[in-house]
Parts: sequence; C-alpha cells; structure tokens
Amino acid sequence: MSVPTRSQCRNCNTLPTFGQLYCSACGQKLISERLTLHEIARDLIHAVFHVDRSAISLVRTLLVRPGTVALDYVQGRRKRYFGPFGLLFVVVAAASAAFALSGLRAVPTSNANVVTDFLQSHMNLVMFAEVPLLAGFSRVLYARAGFNFAELLVLAAYTSSLRILFATLIVIPAWYVSRPTNATAVYLYLAYMTVWLLYFGFAASQFFPGKRFLSWCKGSLTAVLAWVSFQVLATLAARVFVPFVDKS
Repeated sequence: MSVPTRSQCRNCNTLPTFGQLYCSACGQKLISERLTLHEIARDLIHAVFHVDRSAISLVRTLLVRPGTVALDYVQGRRKRYFGPFGLLFVVVAAASAAFALSGLRAVPTSNANVVTDFLQSHMNLVMFAEVPLLAGFSRVLYARAGFNFAELLVLAAYTSSLRILFATLIVIPAWYVSRPTNATAVYLYLAYMTVWLLYFGFAASQFFPGKRFLSWCKGSLTAVLAWVSFQVLATLAARVFVPFVDKS
C-alpha cells in the first residue's frame, strides 16, 4: 500500500497543482498535517455555523419556509441543506434522551399497560411512526399534485424534525421547570398540537401547488388524520396485545 506524501491528497493520492486547497479528483480538502483537537473544533464550528450548510441556518429556514426547503430538496437543490432523514434521526435521538432524563410521560394514560409502557420507553418509535402516516395521507389528499410517497416523506421528515426539536428545546424544559398539574398539562398539550397542525398546514401551502389557503387547510387535516390514525393503531395494539401478555 502506498503512503501519500505531504503534497499528495490523503484520500486518493492525486498530486495537486500549486495553490490548490481541494483535490481535483475527489474533492477532499488537502491535508498536510496530523489531525489535532484544534482542527476537530474548527470543523465542528464550521459545520454548525457555516452560512451555506449550517444546522442553525436550516432550523431558521424551516421556521419560515418549511415547504420551500422540502420542495427544493425534492427538486434536486440539496447542497444547501442537511438531508431530511439524517436531521430526523439526530433530533429523535436528542428528544429520546431528553424524555428519558426529564421523566416527562409523553404517552399519557389513566390505565397504564404493557403497550403504553413500551411506547413511553421507546419514544423514538413513537416519533418516527407519524412520519410515514403524514406522507401517506398527503398522498391521498394531494393526489393531483403528482408527488410520490418518497417525495412526500421529505416534507414529513423536515416538518416532523422541527416539531420534535421544538418539543426538545421548549416543551420538555418548560414542563420540567413548571411541573404543571394534569389539567394544565392537557391545555398545554392542546396548544402544542394546535401549533403543530397550523405549522404543517403552513408547510403544505408552500410545498404543494394551487391555492395556498386550500393547501393550508388540507395540510392541517393531513396532520389531524395522521395523529388520529396513530392513536387508533396504538389503542388497537393495546386491546390485542395486552390481554395476550396478561394470559401468558
């Protein structure tokens, strides 16, 4: 195996021309020194705060133009943004840790059972579950728009990521500090869901062609149907699975 010289690309051993900062063959930045903690810190700061491709920039854009971000990605303009599914995995992991550390019960029930306990301990599955449901109902309600299921998953993933991030950074800390009563928690949850329904409708009005108000209404309906469907599926699972477990 050949060992690259200081002037060669460490990735593919291509000899660069004088003054080049990136390899003309593979595109990797030309490196002439060993990896240091300073370089790791510099790369981390660059990844977070770089204007063209930063997490902060993406979150800010998803707040005001979520449908546009998803549509850009679907239409191939992807260099500027983090991928929707990578973003979703990162925020779900962060939210799962936040739920576990805070003790917030995100699956409220007056009658705890095996299914609700399983969902509470596997919040990552709960957060992922509504994404394909959102895409599926979008496929039905916006059938004339011509988007396939994979393209609609992009819209669902980006919007769900911001929803989960909002819960992680705002809802969970607020609950942990205030510790509201059960009645107050219900009102807060309804407010949170109202914001989510309006937000997904807002994203849909930017993503789908046609009259924006109609798309907004259909988007909010899509989010309602996805939420109701998940509740129904969870209830059916409880009725079928819990008696089976009790008998065993």
